[in-house]
Amino acid sequence: MLKKYKKYVHFSKKFPYVQLLKKRRASLVLVEELEQTCNNECEKLLYKQLRSNMYYPTPHYWIEHIKANLALVPYKLALIETQPGLNEKKIIRQLKKKGWQVLFYDRAQLLENHQLYVNQVLAQASAGQTKNVSTSS
Repeated sequence: MLKKYKKYVHFSKKFPYVQLLKKRRASLVLVEELEQTCNNECEKLLYKQLRSNMYYPTPHYWIEHIKANLALVPYKLALIETQPGLNEKKIIRQLKKKGWQVLFYDRAQLLENHQLYVNQVLAQASAGQTKNVSTSS
C-alpha cells in the first residue's frame, strides 16, 4: 500500500521533511477559433500566420501570474509583446522555472516583417517537439 502513495510524497533532509507533490495536469488545450479574442492587429496577424502553419495558439494565456499575448501550450512557448517598464529577464527566469520558453516581439517590427517572427516561433516550436501521443511505437 505504501508503494501506491510513494509517487505523491517527497522526503528531504531539509525542513519541511515531508512534502506532498501536486498532480500535474496534461497540457492539452481544446482547439477553438479564438481570433476574435485578439486585441490588436499584431496578435491577429501572428495568430493567422501560426494557424496557416498548423499551429494552434491560445491568445491571452495566463502562466502563473504572467499573461502571454499568445501561447503555444503543448510546446510551452509564450509570445509576449515588449512594453516600456517590462522586466524581460525576470519574466524569462520565472517562466523557465516552469519549463516555458519566451519570445518577445515588438509591435512596429512585427507589422513591418511578420515572417521573421513567424520563422522564429516555428524554429522554437520544432526544437521543442513533443511526442505525438496518438501514434503507437
